[in-house]
This record gives sequence, structure tokens and C-alpha cells, in this order.
Amino acid sequence: MLYTADVYQYLLDEIRSDKRGLSVEPNEFNRLIRIVNQEVYDQRIGNFEADLENMDSLGWFKVHNSLINLTGGVGTLPVNYYQMIGKPRILDGTITRRVDLVTEFEYGAREDDFLTGSSATYPYCRIGGIDETGQMTIRVSPTTITQIRIDYLKTLTVPFLDYMVKDDTYVRTDFAETATLQSVPAGYTYRDGTVGGAGVTITSLTKNLKWDDGDLPLILTKLVNRVAKQLPDELLLQTSAIEQAKSEEND
Repeated sequence: MLYTADVYQYLLDEIRSDKRGLSVEPNEFNRLIRIVNQEVYDQRIGNFEADLENMDSLGWFKVHNSLINLTGGVGTLPVNYYQMIGKPRILDGTITRRVDLVTEFEYGAREDDFLTGSSATYPYCRIGGIDETGQMTIRVSPTTITQIRIDYLKTLTVPFLDYMVKDDTYVRTDFAETATLQSVPAGYTYRDGTVGGAGVTITSLTKNLKWDDGDLPLILTKLVNRVAKQLPDELLLQTSAIEQAKSEEND
């Protein structure tokens, strides 16, 4: 796990904030890290299990053997579903049967041919459509099947850095990711403008990144590259682009 506060500090060190001032405010960082986090995730998925490093990186996001109940062959995917991995399956007594995941075009072609139509022995499914709550569904053929199990990658937790600032020195204090109420003492102001004082508490919104240390160089180079595009520093932009290319080449 990478602590969001640490990543922010690494970014400030990388762009030499001691020389150029605080050119990336925490609120701006929160916007950038959300984009970069998703970019890294999609990049890792694009190279899904190409090597052990990729397997380890995505290990945080895998959910195995999730049971979905079906009504008329239709079931609701988990709320944190992002992408299917492997083949779905059904249990037919003591036998596990793999379920082909097909496209809409393939579904139509199979259904129109009595030789390839679905059966309890050779079922298949499609992803798509939404239920009455707006959640994505899985559609299984034949519709007599009542349960299906899937393995999938879950959606990302959006990283966020929550903090308060000392009123007289403007020194920032970062909050940890915790469910315990955090106090905002007198002389401090919370991120949203709440003035500190006796009995003033907040719920920390900090969320850390679910990546290993080995993913830090790629995350950092992507962050620096985005920051460099906003700064009048051509050398920083060129350097960050080169470093990002190296990180992605080794990915």
C-alpha cells in the first residue's frame, strides 16, 4: 500500500518545490492523483498477467468466486465490479461447468443455429444492460440457470489526501486513513474551511493507494508529467516524459 501523503511529498520533492514554491496545492494533487491512479490501473489491466510483477500489482483488486443469483437468466453484477477475469462458471450438481463469455453479435449467431444454441451443458453469458437500480447486469443462457460464479477486478478506491492548516504558519497537517474521528484544535482550519476549536472533530476522508512500492515510480512519473505541462519549465517536461517512457517500457 502507498500512503497518499507520502506520494504527495515525493511529488513535491521531484518537482523541487523548495526552489519553485508550492506549485501543486493539495486540492490540485487530489484531482491529479485520481486521474493518474486510473491510468495506471488501465495500463496494468492492458498487460494483464503478462508477468509476475503485473500479477502482484493487480492482486489487490482481484475478487474470486463471487456468487450471483439469477432471475430469468439475469443477475446484477457486484457494485464494485470493473472487469471480468477468467471464465464464469456454474455448478451442475457436483460438476463445474465453464460459461463462455460472448459478444452480442456472437450471441445472436449462436442462438440462430440449433447446433450452437445454449444448453445446461454448454451455457454462455453476456455482460451489459442495467437493472432497476442502475447496476450493470450479466445475462446467462439458458435462462433456467439460477446461479453463476465469477472472478473479476473491482473498481478503484479514489485516492484522497485530507488535511488541516495551522492559521498562523500555514503548515499543513495530513490526516491518516482512519474511521476514528480526528480533532481540529484551535488555531487550525480544516480543508473545507471549518474553524478548529474545543470539541471540533472531522471524519478523515483520506484514502491511500492500493499499490505496492514497485508501482511508485510509474505513478510518480505520470504525476510529474502532468504537473510539468502546467509549469513554464521545458526541462522538467522533457525529463518527466523520458522517465515516464522508461517506466512504461519496463512495465
